[in-house]
Amino acid sequence: MGPSATETGGDRKEKGPMAANNAYRAKAWECLSLAECTNDPEERADIVRFARMWMSLAEPIDEARGSYEFPRGR
Repeated sequence: MGPSATETGGDRKEKGPMAANNAYRAKAWECLSLAECTNDPEERADIVRFARMWMSLAEPIDEARGSYEFPRGR
């Protein structure tokens, strides 16, 4: 089951990868907002790390061959 409209920040229900990406971006923004209000530099750095993690989840997966795959056509 995908995130609800309230989780994605919309007023309608979204489904699929775009809805999940929007939910991940929303979580990243929540982390950044929390980091702005945090006085402890170490805690702020941890929260920013979490924001980066959420944003990386929202990025498309590189569909190029990985280094573990053999080249095709040989």
